[in-house]
Amino acid sequence: MKSYRRVSRGFTLLEVMMALSLLATAGIAVLSLSGDVVRNTPIVTERNLARLVADNQMVDLQLGNPVPGSHWQWQQQELAGQTWHARFRRIDTALQEFQAIDVEVRRQRQESSPVLAFLRSYQVRP
Repeated sequence: MKSYRRVSRGFTLLEVMMALSLLATAGIAVLSLSGDVVRNTPIVTERNLARLVADNQMVDLQLGNPVPGSHWQWQQQELAGQTWHARFRRIDTALQEFQAIDVEVRRQRQESSPVLAFLRSYQVRP
């Protein structure tokens, strides 16, 4: 009785085609994701700069500038060659010894323009 042994010499065409289709699908997903990152980079940069403006404004308010009133006050600032509009106000809290300060940063001074950064901080009343 003869025994036949089958010798495997490599991948079949079907296996190669399946592997290529999986790699192509993964490649398309990676390219799509990298495209989203590139498209969102200016937005993220703008929001990071707005956050820096808000941080700077809050530090100014906490380090001795007069405590703002309860109505919004505007201040224009320059950062990274761009003009930013920050507005801030004091908010009374339930505890008499504390007050809150809100800071918002926008690209335009209009109330309808989107808020790019918002900060709230609490401090002891002077």
